[in-house]
Formats: sequence, C-alpha cells, structure tokens
Amino acid sequence: MLLKLAWLNIWRNKRRTIITATSVFFAVLLAITFRSLTDGIYDNMIHNVVSYSTGYLQIQQTGYWDEQSIDNTFEEDENLYQELLKNPNVENIIPRLQSFALASYTDKTKGVLVLGIDPDKEKGVNNLHEKITEGKFIEAPNENAVVLGEGLASKLKLGINDTLVLLGQGYHASSAAAKYRVKGLVKLGAIDLNNSVVYIPLKQAQYMYGAEDRLSSVSIMPNKTTDLQGLKRSIQETIDPEKYEVMTWKEMLSELDQFIEADKTGHFIIIAVLYIIISFGLFGTLLMMLFERKHELGILIAIGMKKHLLAIILLLESVMISLIGCFAGIIGGILVVKWFTIYPIRLTGEIEQVYEDYGIESILYFSSEEKIFIVQTLIVLVLSILLAFYPGYKVMRLKPVEAINS
Repeated sequence: MLLKLAWLNIWRNKRRTIITATSVFFAVLLAITFRSLTDGIYDNMIHNVVSYSTGYLQIQQTGYWDEQSIDNTFEEDENLYQELLKNPNVENIIPRLQSFALASYTDKTKGVLVLGIDPDKEKGVNNLHEKITEGKFIEAPNENAVVLGEGLASKLKLGINDTLVLLGQGYHASSAAAKYRVKGLVKLGAIDLNNSVVYIPLKQAQYMYGAEDRLSSVSIMPNKTTDLQGLKRSIQETIDPEKYEVMTWKEMLSELDQFIEADKTGHFIIIAVLYIIISFGLFGTLLMMLFERKHELGILIAIGMKKHLLAIILLLESVMISLIGCFAGIIGGILVVKWFTIYPIRLTGEIEQVYEDYGIESILYFSSEEKIFIVQTLIVLVLSILLAFYPGYKVMRLKPVEAINS
C-alpha cells in the first residue's frame, strides 16, 4: 500500500520528479564518466608497456630478474607450453629472448633493448603488426630483418631498407654481432620502449647471441587481468619451482606500479570532491521538494496521518526517484563510454607534448569494466538514500499549524 501510494505521489508533480531524477542522472553520469576515464588511462598505460615487453605475467629461470644476463636463459620446453595453456585463465603465451646491444648506423650509436619474438604469436596476441607506421612487419621466424621503434629510428637517422648493425655479448661470453635490414617502423604507446626497442625474429636472435633454442622468458596473457596473484599461484603449482619462477608485471615494473598508485591518490581526492558536489546537488533538490510540499504535509498530519508513515512514504518516494535517475544514468554512461571507447580522445598541441614528456601516450581511453557502472551507481544511490532521510526527519518534527500557514 505504501509503495503504491509513494509511486502515485511522485507522478502527481511530474516537473518536480523530473528535476530530482535528472539531478541523480547527471550525478551517476559524471561519476561513471570520470571513473571510466581514469581507469581507461591506467589500463592503457599498463597495456602499452607490459603487452609489448614483459607481459602481465612472466615465467623465467629462477634468479633471472636479479641478473638479466643472456647466460640466465633456459631451454625452450614444449611441455611447459602445454602446462600453461591447460590453465583456463591463460589466454596466450609468448616466448621471447631479451637482451641488450649497441645499435649502430653510420656514425650514430645507441644502446637498445633487443627482443627476439615469434611474429605470428605477437600478431595474434597484441596486434603488434597494426602498430607499423612505415614499411612492413616481420613475417617469418628466421627472416633476416628487424622492426624498430619510431623514436629509435629517428635518433639513429635511419629508415626502411637501411642496414642496422647490432653488437653485444652472447651466451657464455661469446661475441654477438650481426647486421639486419630495417623492414618496418613501429609506434608504441610506451615512449621509453618506442625510443629503445628492436624487434628481431626469435630464431635470428637465438643465432646472433649463440643461444639456440633458448629463451629469456615466456610472457603470459591472461583472460582477465583482475586477479593476477591468483593466476600466479595456480601457475606455480604446475611448474618446477626450482627451475622456473613466475612474476607479475607489478613485481617487474614496480616504478610504473608506484607511479599509478600515487596518481590514483590524486584522482581519489578529485572524485571525493565530485561526490561532495553531487551530494549538495541532491540535497538541494530534496530541500526544494520538501519546501514545495510543506503545506500539503501539514494538512495530512492535521487530518490524522501518522508522522512515521508519512516519513516512510517520503523515503520511498526519494528511493524511487533515485532508482529512476540511476537507471537513466547507467544507460547514459554506457552510451558515453561506448562512444569514447570507439573514438578515444586524441590530445594535440602543448598537452600532447606534456604527456609524451612523461612517457605517456597522448590518447585518452575509456574503460568499459562492468564494476565501474555498478560501483559508481551504487555510491550515488546510497548517497541519495542517506540524504532522503532528512525529509523524513523534518516531517517527524513538523508542526501542522505552522506548516499549513506557511
């Protein structure tokens, strides 16, 4: 009965209901949009670094991370691949041989990160071939060609079909030297990686470093990135712990993780301020609603309506209006996030330069994680319900004579 009465009441004054529901709608929309933007930026930053270098998780020989030497590599093992792919949370694995070398072209020399890759796996997992801006991607595992980051190519002043010379230290202190044709240039979102990486076919990298059939790591791409620690534990149970160790990207790239956590603190402050502004907006609409109905409420109490029942009805009205606003806000949020997911915001001018100076891709992506919509909507809904207790409190203290004469 009370629910029906509350539902009928909110539509007696459609203008008031629409104004209140609209304030809740914009509150939910703002909260979802802001949170989606911040999470999207972080997710893209992490993806740009880990998918093209370490992976979200990485299997390596025990002790390799403390001393990243070509001597601490391990033999390629098909049984290891099969065990990893049996895990339902593992989507793909990427074998890599990583080392360092001096890259030279004419009179220019620079230290570079050499990544020996399987071209087909890189295409299937992180679409590295789609990042090619000039030339072509590597096609065969033993092709005598390399792909360079755009920034590195610019520093060395070389282009497509030029010859790059690599010089480093091979397996067991052997000499590692070779020259390769530059087949393509790639633009990566991680600026530091873009300025230093050389992608080379895995077989060619193993041959150059004298490390045939050896790998420095196997990068793991999970189905979901929300529970990397749980996936790490499940993988550790299936491999030899004395031979291999598993590390998450947070352990390998602790500086990136610390930067994101520090930046998140600032965003939490901003969103807290946003919630305060939202609360004042909602509170203002509730006060307006209470003031407009003061005369009506006074008459209802005067003719015998119990104050506590009237307070419950007002609370139910506020909850219903909040639910309408939240539902509309979710729909609006989905549409906004979907639009910016398809068409991300590209920064230009001075702002673009600032982002690149910090090593961040100058594109603003939005996250479409379900928890964003659920959590932000629940927060606004809880705020609306808590604030809705105030009209009930005022009704309990309302004096009928004063209310009728107001």
